[in-house]
Amino acid sequence: MKKLPLAAASFLLVCLLAACGGQEAKGPVPFDPNADTQTLLEAEGVFSGELLEVDQATACALYGIDEDTVETCKVYMGNTGVSLEELAIFTLKDAEGAEAAFKALGYRLEDQTEAAAGYADYLKDELSKLEGARNQQRRNSVLLIVCADYGPVETFLNGG
Repeated sequence: MKKLPLAAASFLLVCLLAACGGQEAKGPVPFDPNADTQTLLEAEGVFSGELLEVDQATACALYGIDEDTVETCKVYMGNTGVSLEELAIFTLKDAEGAEAAFKALGYRLEDQTEAAAGYADYLKDELSKLEGARNQQRRNSVLLIVCADYGPVETFLNGG
């Protein structure tokens, strides 16, 4: 009889621990800068031109992200002066850094849209790319993508 309360308490403890452990696994999987940029770069038709890789220090300066908050990143940009296409994925050290990076990427989109509006006749095709831009945060990671075809991007973002 004395073993029954001990067994019940042990079972309850195991259930509680399992429930707590499951909480961390819920939610969207963070972006992986290496794998996810490769997936998006290789997806058919996503980008209309060649993109060049940008190093971490330059990317952080460009986006206004504190480099000390970044664990890793992969950033690619159009290789011509008229291309607005870009792909950036950052993994940050904590949620606070990720939130700041997410906001910085949002500001980047605003700045690009304002700058391109002044060249609307010249950059007509590029402006439509900005209209569909995606900026997303998943846990301690963030993504920004400006591209030609958002169909494969939506599939990717929805886990497909």
